[in-house]
Amino acid sequence: MTQLPSDCSHLGCTARPLLVVWEVEAHDHSAGGVSDNEQTAETAMFETLDALPSGRGRVRYARLSVLGIGYQYGETLLTAYRKNGATVAVAGDAWESIP
Repeated sequence: MTQLPSDCSHLGCTARPLLVVWEVEAHDHSAGGVSDNEQTAETAMFETLDALPSGRGRVRYARLSVLGIGYQYGETLLTAYRKNGATVAVAGDAWESIP
């Protein structure tokens, strides 16, 4: 996965600001959003995940793709899963390993 620098030292960075993307997946539900603030994205992800009986969620950095369609994803800041009414969070990327 491409790591996205946050210091804007490369060409095109000012045109493509660093964003924070959150997403939640469950059996019959999915949701997501974009923010320019890590805490806002994390809060939205947890609020959405906590409203479900089970599922998984993550928060990660992204920039709009060079073409402006879709995202170029960077580091995953937080992964969480919910099962039997309890939510567990893990720093970093644990999206594929969540039970």
